[in-house]
Amino acid sequence: MNVLQYLTENKDQILRDIEWIVTCESPSRRKDLSDECADAIYQMFYERLGVYGEAYEQEETGKHLKFEIGRGDKTVVMLAHYDTVWEEGDLSYYIEGDKAYGPGTVDMKAGLVQSMWAIKALQELDVELDYKIKFLVTADEEIKSPTGQYFIKDEAKDADVVLVVEPPTGYEGLIKTERKGDATYDIKAIGVASHAGNDPKPQANAINELAHQIVKLENLADLENGTSINVGVIHGGSKRNVTAAEAVMEVDCRFSKREEAHRIDEAIQALKPTLKETDLVVEGEIGRYPMERTEQTVELYEMAKEVASDLGMEIGETFAGGVSDGNFTSAMGIPTLDGLGAIGDGLHAPHEHIVISELPRRGALLAGVLEKLNKS
Repeated sequence: MNVLQYLTENKDQILRDIEWIVTCESPSRRKDLSDECADAIYQMFYERLGVYGEAYEQEETGKHLKFEIGRGDKTVVMLAHYDTVWEEGDLSYYIEGDKAYGPGTVDMKAGLVQSMWAIKALQELDVELDYKIKFLVTADEEIKSPTGQYFIKDEAKDADVVLVVEPPTGYEGLIKTERKGDATYDIKAIGVASHAGNDPKPQANAINELAHQIVKLENLADLENGTSINVGVIHGGSKRNVTAAEAVMEVDCRFSKREEAHRIDEAIQALKPTLKETDLVVEGEIGRYPMERTEQTVELYEMAKEVASDLGMEIGETFAGGVSDGNFTSAMGIPTLDGLGAIGDGLHAPHEHIVISELPRRGALLAGVLEKLNKS
């Protein structure tokens, strides 16, 4: 029996495990629910792989988990997260045809379960790996990994390779060899309140000041080079007939090159007010540097492509505008391949789902990569 046959025979149990973890809802900011989900993942790894994990308690989010499998001089880190963007009760788990729907199915609980089963398949078929797998599962990726990033950076510092089991792109299952990086900022304008009719002060209007700053931000963007700046939220002012004393805008920046990250950050941190009677306060920073396509990343991708061919699959690669925890390890100079999770659609959307029939093949793809790393 080969890995694909093993996973196909166990597809129903894999799906039941996915249901188990998906129905343990885990909104990023609900520590109580997230900790319960972490406990379920801990139990699942023990029952399926016979390994005890280590739990890292957090004050405001769920626990981070670490599972170590095997031993050897080389270390392969696998990255997953179990937090979701959905609040409790927003979505329900259900199956319709060849699709399983629910909160966090594709992003990314199915990838977590599927990858655990890939390791289990290798164990059951007596495929010995000559390296240690360090499986890191975080609880705060959807809110920019405020503590998870330090957990990952510390635990992955000795890694030779990182595999991220986030979902691939589209039903074609495209592997992510590049990702944009991100930075977020809150830019506050401070003005002076006055009566809009009796004492108009356009030079002291905080909202007017932000309008000028938006033009500056637009001029910083460079879409041809992959740098975008989006003002997603503005709030401020008090009444229609009062000059706005305060206004804030929330800004999201994306970039595909490290030097662009620094250029944008330096420019935004140096913003000065345009109007005479206003002031500016800038808060924020670079969150993740880009995951850039390196020669080592391409080598990993070609390895995955070869495994896919052996399985009768065709895969491609893609550049993703979104970020993942793989950005952190890539920025550390560790070869990182992303998008090895479950196929589906609807990330952060009500129709979020996975394709059930693809679970065995995607699991076999990951297992094949793990086996090839034995010889690299």
